[in-house]
Amino acid sequence: MTRLVSVLGLVAALAAPPETRGADAPSCHCFRDRTFDPARPSAADAYILATARNSLLSAAFGVSKTDLVRAEMSGSSPDGLWIAHWAGARIGRDPEALLSQRQAGGSWQFALADADAARLGPAFDKTLRAGAPDVALASVAVDEVVTLRLRAPGSSVTALRAAGASSAETVVASVVALRAGRPAEELLRQVRQGSASWGTLLREAGMAPSELDSVIRQALR
Repeated sequence: MTRLVSVLGLVAALAAPPETRGADAPSCHCFRDRTFDPARPSAADAYILATARNSLLSAAFGVSKTDLVRAEMSGSSPDGLWIAHWAGARIGRDPEALLSQRQAGGSWQFALADADAARLGPAFDKTLRAGAPDVALASVAVDEVVTLRLRAPGSSVTALRAAGASSAETVVASVVALRAGRPAEELLRQVRQGSASWGTLLREAGMAPSELDSVIRQALR
C-alpha cells in the first residue's frame, strides 16, 4: 500500500501543469493546497516554498522540474540537488555523477575531493572543508544564485540568513521583495510573527502561487 501511495504521488506531481509542479522533501510531493485561500491563508505555504526553490534551481541550471521531482522521489534531498547542480556547473561535472559519488562516499567532501577549490569559490570551499552539513553547503549555492541571478541585494540575503531563513524562505522572500519593492527581511518577519503568510504576501504583491515559476524565470538574467 505504501509503495502504491508513493507511485500515485509521483504520477500526480508529474501530471500537474509545469507551473504548479514542486517538491518539498523526499517524503512529500503531493500538495493538496496549491492556491491561495483567504479563509486558510497559510494552507498553500508549503507548496509556495517548495515550488519557488525548485523553480529557481530549474531555471538557473536548465534542469526540468519533472526531473527534480523524480530525483527527490528516488531519495535525493533538495539540498543535495542544489549542491550537485551548482557545483557541477562550476567545475564542469555531471550533477548525477556527483550525486552518485556523494552517496558512495557518504559526504560531499568525498564527491568533490578532486575539485578545483578556486572554481568552487572561497565561501563554498571553506564550508566544504569544514565538513558542514548539506543544508549549509546548499545555502551557499542558493545565496549566490539569489544575489547574482535574481539580483537581490546581498545585504538583504545576509539579513535573511541571520534571521534564520531557510533556503526556500530566502528564495520566496527575495522574489516577493523584488516584486513588491519591500525589504525581504521585513516579509520574513511578518511570516514569523504570524501577521502574514507567504500566500498573503504573494497576493499583496499581485502574484498567485501558480505564477511563481514564470516570475522567477523572467527575473533571472
